[in-house]
Amino acid sequence: MPGQLAGRVALVTGAASGIGRAIALRFAREGAKVAVVDINLDGAKKVAKEIKGLKSKAIAIECDVSQEKQVEQAVEKTQEQLGNIGILVNNAGFAGGCFIADLATEEWRKMFGVHCDGMFFFSRAVIKCMEKGDRIINISSMDGIQGQVFSTHYAAAKGAVIAFTTSLALELAPRGITVNSIAPGVIRTLMGEMLVEVAPSDFTNEIPALRWGMPEDIAETALFLASPGASYVTGQTILVDGGITLANPVNRFTAKLMGLP
Repeated sequence: MPGQLAGRVALVTGAASGIGRAIALRFAREGAKVAVVDINLDGAKKVAKEIKGLKSKAIAIECDVSQEKQVEQAVEKTQEQLGNIGILVNNAGFAGGCFIADLATEEWRKMFGVHCDGMFFFSRAVIKCMEKGDRIINISSMDGIQGQVFSTHYAAAKGAVIAFTTSLALELAPRGITVNSIAPGVIRTLMGEMLVEVAPSDFTNEIPALRWGMPEDIAETALFLASPGASYVTGQTILVDGGITLANPVNRFTAKLMGLP
């Protein structure tokens, strides 16, 4: 149904590329005004320009989501230029590979700073003005559910995203605000390409859907969760992985890559 987000204001973090960009563009096609938030301002400006080409309104905001003051400023700027935020997508993130024994404390804290502190800062700032029918969508990962070899800090942060989602959903449900998370599988983004590039040529045969995921696959799920049709869905984590967690080949492949039995 075209225009199902007409008049809504959405703030999407990590929106300069990949999943965040796809979500921002999909929301814009449904009539939303979008705050394109990213630490990469040039990339954010490009996406905002794409959105304007779709005849929707957008602003680009530079923000390190792990910095509380920058988050508060991003929310204030969005409200001043676009209006009250009715849809928040906490998508900003990054991946990293390291054995825990070799992991620097700074890297552990950075992982949680971006994925968890950023989600907390934005949610806290936005929910103060949210109303019945508004939405929060957090991007987790299949690794937050099943764990991952060589990436424990990433899996732990994404698992925390899920726990935060379910808890905040309970808190906001009486106000008619839904909170859900999406757990992508292997998606062809700059982050996902790290695995795609080293995977065997026939690796997709182990994915029940027989293909890699695309950013648009996640964007469509985000659109559903943001839409009026999802008003009774809250506290859920939706796996969008082509069935990969059912077969669980990623852990086996990563373990083999690391020389583990």
